[in-house]
Amino acid sequence: MSTYTEHVTRVITEDVDHPALGTVAVLTFAPPEGEERRPATLGPQSIDAVTGAIGAALDRAEAGEVRAIAMTGTGKVFLAGADLSMFADPSAVDRVEEMTRAAHGLQVRVRASAVPILAHLNGVAPGGGLEVALMADVRTAVPGARGIGLPETGLGILPGWGGTTLLQSVVGPEVAVRMILEDPTRDRLLSAAQAAEVGLVDALAEDLSSALDEFAAILAARGDSAEVVDAADGPDTAVVSHAHPLPAADSAEADALRDALDAPLPTGETRRAWAARMEGQGAPATARALELLQQLPGSELTEALAREAAALGQLARSDGAKASLYSAEMLRRGKPGRTPVDGAREITRVGVAGAGLMASQIAAQLALGLRVPVVMRDLDEDIAQKGLAGARDVIAQAAARGSLDEATATEVAGLLSATADVAELAGCDLVLEAVPEVLGIKKSVFAELEGVLEADALLVTNTSSLSVTAMAEDLQHPQRVVGLHFFNPVAKMPLVEVIHTDATDEATLATGLEVVRRLGKFAVQSADAPGFIVNRLLFRVLGEVLASLDAGADPDEVNASLDPIGLPMRPLALLDLVGHAVADHVGQVLVAELGDRFHASPGLSAMVERKAHFTEKRRGSTQPVVSPVVAEVFGAGDAAKDGGAAGGASMGAGGQAPVGEALLERVLEGLAEEIALMLDAGVVERVEDVDLALILGAGFPRHRGGITPYLDSSGASQRGAGRTFHGARFGSASDS
Repeated sequence: MSTYTEHVTRVITEDVDHPALGTVAVLTFAPPEGEERRPATLGPQSIDAVTGAIGAALDRAEAGEVRAIAMTGTGKVFLAGADLSMFADPSAVDRVEEMTRAAHGLQVRVRASAVPILAHLNGVAPGGGLEVALMADVRTAVPGARGIGLPETGLGILPGWGGTTLLQSVVGPEVAVRMILEDPTRDRLLSAAQAAEVGLVDALAEDLSSALDEFAAILAARGDSAEVVDAADGPDTAVVSHAHPLPAADSAEADALRDALDAPLPTGETRRAWAARMEGQGAPATARALELLQQLPGSELTEALAREAAALGQLARSDGAKASLYSAEMLRRGKPGRTPVDGAREITRVGVAGAGLMASQIAAQLALGLRVPVVMRDLDEDIAQKGLAGARDVIAQAAARGSLDEATATEVAGLLSATADVAELAGCDLVLEAVPEVLGIKKSVFAELEGVLEADALLVTNTSSLSVTAMAEDLQHPQRVVGLHFFNPVAKMPLVEVIHTDATDEATLATGLEVVRRLGKFAVQSADAPGFIVNRLLFRVLGEVLASLDAGADPDEVNASLDPIGLPMRPLALLDLVGHAVADHVGQVLVAELGDRFHASPGLSAMVERKAHFTEKRRGSTQPVVSPVVAEVFGAGDAAKDGGAAGGASMGAGGQAPVGEALLERVLEGLAEEIALMLDAGVVERVEDVDLALILGAGFPRHRGGITPYLDSSGASQRGAGRTFHGARFGSASDS
């Protein structure tokens, strides 16, 4: 039975007389009546409405009733593309081919339109919305419009309603390839100005009336004989005309397209090699889109669209699409809200205890997000002033990137101050400690603050692994203590783990959540448990990797064993990023708190003593290579002899240190076991929160849905936890 309910897009049609164009049929895409706050999207019924309305306007044009057609939207949305919620329903997905046929039929028909067509982008136009706009001869956009692009390959599918086939005829090969293949991995959509810069939009216009004037002027300037126009990215590249959108087999355009597909990325890897690697990691959409682009030269339009339709239909049912769309919906729902959190206290002044690197980053974010005075305090006046300078530098960097104007940057920087006198924190509604990760130090800071602050002022810790309950146990008011675990670098990392203890009261928790919301970050709640969510699971992974090294496995083989997951960096590079001393400390804490599921690595301790790195950068390599010192330290036998299995089992079947598939299997089953334990113990309430935290806090891939869809589809959930996390939703590993 279908669980999908479509909110059917309306198309409002009216005729407008224009002095230069004559009678224009204006088609306005709108959400259902009474649902004006929803964007207009394209589900099965909606695409029938949209293609039907455009087809009817073309009929009128052929009958001589109208001289032009214009399409636009309502509010700040032109057309928001496919309704992603339908992809979660198998019966709705079965209609993708039907929808694609309708879109493609219209793409072909508009090529023979008797009148010119305008698409005026009054707002966002992602995915299918932009593909509808590609039907037009001319595109205009409101200057402030954003969200223009083709995000589909980042959702496990591809632009299948004409986008993969036709975009290159509008913006040229290089820009088209970048927009289809690369931009989705960066969540990059274009603004109106950027779209105009690359030639996707022909002119900027404040409203439809102005857009019609621009439309008339552009048509007059082009004339009737213009078959080829210059590409936006340079006068040497030609763009095929609206009527003949595909390049000839041996043309300069075909060569430019092939060059774009083979172009190197900043990492040194070519686009083609990168797409193949992503396919091997369970994300085939980029490789399929690249294949379609490569086949365009010499094709007929109908042939190219047929290939596009077949690829979209196959991808829409793939595990990669299921997991990617699950991630997209999860991220949409978890996005910081626009309304304040119920029950949150008012915050008018904030303190930060500590003035080190992490403290200065957090102080800057608090000033930027809350726009209230932020006082940094350290025992040493010079350190306090250095921290203040660091926080103000974060503000200056934001201004340099264009994130805020100079006047605002000056205002925000003026909210920051520093002191060595704890009394200057009096009057703060909230003080966040960011001092060294030592329980005794943190407890002493809280005890000192409790003697200065009002009884209802929040005490906040940024601890990444220590017990918040233990931190608060000697306080008179433990109910006002909450953890806000920021990730480094604070300005870039979008996640904050919000940690509550059994004593934390509702107002304190609500206020912590409100602070995170006002900072524009994603909040994931966790109970007070060792490692919380991200570090607990991350160190379950790293523990298995280190255990294999301690047992004598080849470091290069170990380092490559987790590649199929698709993590942004290999585990030994991640250890270097985390910091060896930090990793060693956290590993010891987790073994002490949670037992031998985790691993305290003798080899890691030896690396700390040597102050040696696990990896080194090498020219021509897309990944840091393993340093020879790793084999020297771990291969010397001391780690294995002196307790290589300490704090966790390390040997695989037959007594061999696991590598490759064997190590990958241990990691996946270990993650499944740990996630199930966390859910059962109430550390985290929903499995979606686990995936959200791992995507945003540890870089787990969206095409895996974070991790739990992959655990289900690979069978690791059943093997490691004795159950699946999503029922039968991700039940087969068809493209893993």
